[in-house]
Amino acid sequence: MPVSYDLSGKTAIVTGGAKSIGQAIAQRLLSSGATVHVWDRDESGLRGAVSTKVDVTSREQINHAIDALVGRGERIDILVNNAGYLGTLHGFDQHDPADWRSIIETNLIGTMQVTQLVLPHMRRWGGGRIVNMGSLAGKEGLANLAAYSASSAGIVVFTKALGRELAEANIRVNASPQDPLIQT
Repeated sequence: MPVSYDLSGKTAIVTGGAKSIGQAIAQRLLSSGATVHVWDRDESGLRGAVSTKVDVTSREQINHAIDALVGRGERIDILVNNAGYLGTLHGFDQHDPADWRSIIETNLIGTMQVTQLVLPHMRRWGGGRIVNMGSLAGKEGLANLAAYSASSAGIVVFTKALGRELAEANIRVNASPQDPLIQT
């Protein structure tokens, strides 16, 4: 029997929610009664969700999306940092440094940046929930995915540190692993 939650009256943001795992997360939040905002580089076709084109590597786009949401009187109760980029499979010595930077910027810096800009609003409203999607690659390391593995390890440690920092603020921070070969 699947677990169900009543999220009526709650507002959630799902980064990278236009397809794959992110879309499934957004759908689950919708079916639990939440108002869902999908932030992705691509338009989301998910019925019932508010789709906004946001690149998590752009602080300006994130700020604009937050201002629009808060400007309509909405809160941010739940943040799911799902946006990610796997990169290409290459031996480390053959991996293009530009691809490395793109992986780290999207996966780790994007997660940190969205969280940093949402966090003051959650504090002001007295609480919230943050879920950072990582990968078991961050714990185990995967051959030919060194940059992806490093970014996932960063997400795991960032989540632990932030969770400890916010323990008394009624903001819970957790990580959920993904399979890196199906991440969007």
